[in-house]
Amino acid sequence: MIIPVRTDSPLRRTPWMNWAILLVNVGIFVIQLMGPSLQHHLATYDIGRLAAWFGPLNARDPRLPRYFTYSFLHTGPVHLAVNMLALFIFGNNVNDRMGHLGYLAFYLAGGVFAGIGFVVSEPGAGTVVGASGALMAVLGAYLALYPRSTITVLILVLGAFEVPSMYLIIIFFLIDLVGKFAGPTGVAHVAHLSGMVFGFSVVMGFLWLKLLPRDPFDFLALLQRWNRRRQYQNLVRQGYNPFMYSPRSPRAAGRSRREDTDAKVQRIGDLRAEINEAVAHHNLPHAALLFRQLQIFDPLQVLSRQAQLDVANQLASQQFYVEAADAYEQFLRHYPNFQQIEQVQLMLGIICARYVAQPERARELLTESLKRLHDEHAVRMAREELSRISG
Repeated sequence: MIIPVRTDSPLRRTPWMNWAILLVNVGIFVIQLMGPSLQHHLATYDIGRLAAWFGPLNARDPRLPRYFTYSFLHTGPVHLAVNMLALFIFGNNVNDRMGHLGYLAFYLAGGVFAGIGFVVSEPGAGTVVGASGALMAVLGAYLALYPRSTITVLILVLGAFEVPSMYLIIIFFLIDLVGKFAGPTGVAHVAHLSGMVFGFSVVMGFLWLKLLPRDPFDFLALLQRWNRRRQYQNLVRQGYNPFMYSPRSPRAAGRSRREDTDAKVQRIGDLRAEINEAVAHHNLPHAALLFRQLQIFDPLQVLSRQAQLDVANQLASQQFYVEAADAYEQFLRHYPNFQQIEQVQLMLGIICARYVAQPERARELLTESLKRLHDEHAVRMAREELSRISG
């Protein structure tokens, strides 16, 4: 049995709506356990009529309210615990991206669509209960939004492992797909499949229409980068060389320049995305290598503030001092209000003084950094370097 334990995707805000849905599921399960006692205390009410409309979804008599209520009912504590744990792991991040009301509407719609899939495909299959259909819609949404995240899973007997979310969710999908054709299993596999297809398709549509905030690592971005790489590789196979100039006729030259520009823009976009991905995964040596390639295409390219600083620091640590100096200079030009700008000035000043033979620029940077430096060690370094330059 595969049990997800946690995800490495950080939250930007508290997922109150997902927590509320969890509490409602637990609360309704407690009410289920209190069923006989509750009926005794509410004997004056027509409990039978109420239960006829609100309860498990019956494929032979699919009353409309049950498309919503069935997903809040569970057959036992294990059924509840497994669903709620998975909902907590995956639902928090989806709630974070969709917002509270959007997530609530999506969750309920996922349960309804899963129920419709169950009723349409298995009209004589009896009843279905549980949050699994809505949960699989959440997993489909998670796949569309966070395909490159990592999930820690617990496999009974074997222990804990880290698995890419894309592979894990596809495994869940394949398990249900095989279960659908394996004969009666007591599990509503069609509801699970319907929920996941609904969740993934709807969220991919939202991303394409820009109804949800985009991310460099969402599934649509991965597809777009794959398509750009494919186009770029096709151009290279056809003889395109971005580093070589060859004279052509005016018309051919104009067409070639447009093609070269398109290919260059595509390659720059790919490199920026790959750098951001490498930084996000703390693979700074690879990010620095990609940044050097990016500078070949366009020396004026600048990354996000933290990524630019991380890459500049990495280049300096690898002793690529000329490239590091350029990266620090770009940082100072584009992020002059950085709270620790004096540390960047100190680092660039030392590089200019010691490694790239720019003593005047070093003096300017070190003098400016001393106006804000407070750390005694940093102040001493700056003064010693200034003294060495002046001496």
